[in-house]
Amino acid sequence: MNDSPSGRQNLLEKPVILAIGGFDPTGGAGVVRDFLTARSLGADARLIPAAWTEQSPAGVVGIEPRERRALTAAIRWAWQDAAAGQGESVVVKIGMVPDGPAAAAIVEGLDGFAGAVVLDPVLRASSGGALYTGDMAALVELGRRATVVTPNASEAALLSGMPVRDAQDAAVAGAVLGSRGWAAVLVKGGHLEGGDAVDVLVRGGEVRRFQARRWPGPSVRGTGCALATAIAVGLGRGLALEIAVSDAKRWLTGVLEHPVSVRGEWHLPG
Repeated sequence: MNDSPSGRQNLLEKPVILAIGGFDPTGGAGVVRDFLTARSLGADARLIPAAWTEQSPAGVVGIEPRERRALTAAIRWAWQDAAAGQGESVVVKIGMVPDGPAAAAIVEGLDGFAGAVVLDPVLRASSGGALYTGDMAALVELGRRATVVTPNASEAALLSGMPVRDAQDAAVAGAVLGSRGWAAVLVKGGHLEGGDAVDVLVRGGEVRRFQARRWPGPSVRGTGCALATAIAVGLGRGLALEIAVSDAKRWLTGVLEHPVSVRGEWHLPG
């Protein structure tokens, strides 16, 4: 973590992002979107699929989880190999986790890893259909391993067991999840009530809000994946968490101005 007053001095130029998550064949979300985001922000990326999915604009067709031991071994090898590089900062970004055994495999694979971990707890596809089939307890345990967890409103509601409609609800849900051992919770504001999109960060009893204009255009896939990956890049460069979140939100707001139409869906550019 950078301790300079601005949080921006002596930053590492090219962190390595280890992206763990689902493989979406459309490339609109999942580890492919993580790769595209990291590269567009000047970071390196290594992809570790936790599951292979079949998705289309109509929803999720099928999910094939990776075998638990193979997932654990792949994660352990990836971070140890990346950490052996000269002068590189390694950050783990976790997206879609298919089930409880996969969540446990990730925790096991990260044993001994000392870098930052960003968890984006993807429960459902934006096009419809469940992506996580385990119980919430396994994800809560995985969240205890994270530096910051980035649920959207519906995910925060399911994980906390309370309704999340507006920014005030988000702050309360974040505090509930913090009481379960999560170091920091960023409830994304894309689906919260209100004129602007307000993301709510809860950490150590403190609440900070990050406000931006709400995207007035069509629904765009992969925004949650991209935001979490952008936060991971900022942390990998040594930014304080609040600055990493602010920079990531500003970047995402900008790229949303230029979505790309792909077979009936809107994707982020790149």
